[in-house]
Formats: sequence, structure tokens, C-alpha cells
Amino acid sequence: MHPVPFENAQGVTGMVEHACTAVVIHGFAEPGDDIVVVAGLPFGLSGSTNLLHIAHIS
Repeated sequence: MHPVPFENAQGVTGMVEHACTAVVIHGFAEPGDDIVVVAGLPFGLSGSTNLLHIAHIS
């Protein structure tokens, strides 16, 4: 697990897109890989981890 905090996600789709970009930039994944995104909703509320999303890096 590697946390990548960022400001103001534009919904779950925007957050997943940002995570997919970040893992490629940081060298943790490459196109064709699957990643697991863990987050909390509503965004910005500490201690609210309640979302697990599997994303494919295209």
C-alpha cells in the first residue's frame, strides 16, 4: 500500500483517474496492471475509509 493524498477529488471517477495516473508516474504500475484504490466518503472526512475500488491501468 502506498498512500497518495491529493486535494479535492471530483467524485469517485475523478479520484480513481487520479490514482491511476499517480501509480504510473510513481512507477508502482504500468498499463495492463490492475490496482486497488482505497478511499473514504465523503472526501475530506478523516476516519471514513469505506470504499475499495479495483481499477485497470489502460
